[in-house]
Amino acid sequence: MFESIAINLISTLISFLFEQNILKQNHTDIQGAPFWYEKKYNQNRIYVSTYYDGDLDSIDKAKNKAIEKVTIIIEDAYKVTIKKEFLKSRSKKELVFIKAMGDDSNLLAFVKEVIVFQDIEYNKKIQRSFVRAYIDLKVLKQYQTQRIIKIKKEVLDYQFDYMMEELEEETL
Repeated sequence: MFESIAINLISTLISFLFEQNILKQNHTDIQGAPFWYEKKYNQNRIYVSTYYDGDLDSIDKAKNKAIEKVTIIIEDAYKVTIKKEFLKSRSKKELVFIKAMGDDSNLLAFVKEVIVFQDIEYNKKIQRSFVRAYIDLKVLKQYQTQRIIKIKKEVLDYQFDYMMEELEEETL
């Protein structure tokens, strides 16, 4: 039961991110931006481009902005995926599992760990840092698969505790 929901959640999430990645092939002209800014070379990656004004310290701020953007993209995809699953009629146990998929307290740490800063450039003339980063969709899929195993165990533990409470109430 949970396996089919989990597989459906992962495939919906990854396909949504893939579609969004292809559809969002826009280009914004930012003054002084390098040629690679907002370019996406691989459809199996979530690319983000950011910039930050300031001295050389602005490079770290632009990198942090990239991490934040990737995290937001994934969180938004979670919301869409979870909403689609909630629209289907589900049992209470399944809804608990689906809701748990949306609550990812480790997402930011995961993104920080796996994000690749492909291009970094500081334009001294206009004092602006440019960063392009990506996260590979395969890595995200592996992460989601590991999360599902953990959440499934938590839901089963929750079910066990719930059943034990019901048994205790019935015996009283």
